[in-house]
Amino acid sequence: MIIPVSSPIDLMKDVKKDPGIRIKNISDTAFYTDFTAKLFKGCYTDGKNTLISPISVLSALAMTANGADGDTLEEMEKAFGFSVDELNEFMLSYMSSLSNGKKYKLSLANSIWFRDDESLTVNERFLKTNANYYGAGLYKVPFNEQTRNDINSWIKNKTDGMIDNVVDKISEDAVMYLVNAICFDAEWEEKYSEHRIKNGNFNCLDGNVKKVDFMSCNVSDYLSDDTTTGFVKYYAGRKYAFAALLPNEGISTSDYISSL
Repeated sequence: MIIPVSSPIDLMKDVKKDPGIRIKNISDTAFYTDFTAKLFKGCYTDGKNTLISPISVLSALAMTANGADGDTLEEMEKAFGFSVDELNEFMLSYMSSLSNGKKYKLSLANSIWFRDDESLTVNERFLKTNANYYGAGLYKVPFNEQTRNDINSWIKNKTDGMIDNVVDKISEDAVMYLVNAICFDAEWEEKYSEHRIKNGNFNCLDGNVKKVDFMSCNVSDYLSDDTTTGFVKYYAGRKYAFAALLPNEGISTSDYISSL
């Protein structure tokens, strides 16, 4: 017996972007830097590694904010430090500025999955805002095992196969999933050749010394302030760069992060 599998219903399929929407050049990004610092401080746990993507978090929260109203929206805008309209313009400007070439790629994708339930409806204004600023897929699904597979397949596709399983199960209490996928893949401008990799001593914060493999290279962009030193190393095409900071001797990682 063949059992038909229902396909996700994409509510954005026939929603078109307004031709009058213009991409603004956002030159003042201090508010984003401030949000990033606050997010990092809130996520950091002393003694543990912390990996976050502020632009992913902001993107998901931005879509959520566009569906909020009243006190909820007011509290979210207070947390952002700027209005949802300003946030929409920033996200559109940011996503439109992403450069891609043969040796470097950065892409940002969003999707919203909500339970197929008669009690849940989607506001037309929300659909139009999504089309104008985010271009996210909005899917109406039954929230079953197939939905779990669909979400994971979407993520795998948007990350070039690098991430293939995020959702282990669909919670019975869940009514919506907001999913952001960011994919970065690039070659170094100056690659690390084999003779540039050497074993050496790494001094841990707790005083222990470990033998690790060090990668060495020559860089001209040097960073420093009163508490840290670091460098910038470019990827191919110089559209993107890797920045590293190391707190100076006598300053712990925790103390430095708390000072941001």
